[in-house]
Amino acid sequence: MNVSFAQLVPFLWLLLAVTLEIAGTSLLKLSDGMTRRIAGAGGVVLVMGAFAALAQAIKGMDLAVAYAVWGGVGLVVTAVVGALAFGQHIRPAGWLGILLVIVGVVALKLI
Repeated sequence: MNVSFAQLVPFLWLLLAVTLEIAGTSLLKLSDGMTRRIAGAGGVVLVMGAFAALAQAIKGMDLAVAYAVWGGVGLVVTAVVGALAFGQHIRPAGWLGILLVIVGVVALKLI
């Protein structure tokens, strides 16, 4: 299967959107309820950048797929970052929920 660069571009935008969203959300956590203004401002800017990158991604792919992947991957990776970087505990029911999100995103892409 040959994939041209033009076909790959929307996925690169989506990857950027997911990355910016995770980084932005992490900075928002570090902002301690916006009491640390630099981290808070950085988080807001990165989340806005995530939406801008998502807007570029949906130019070349289905909205439902792009949004599901962006939200699903963002949720899963953010949960893992929360556990590893911030010591947040994910209960078994939470892991089940994360698994269901992954299954839903894969099903949406395959169906």
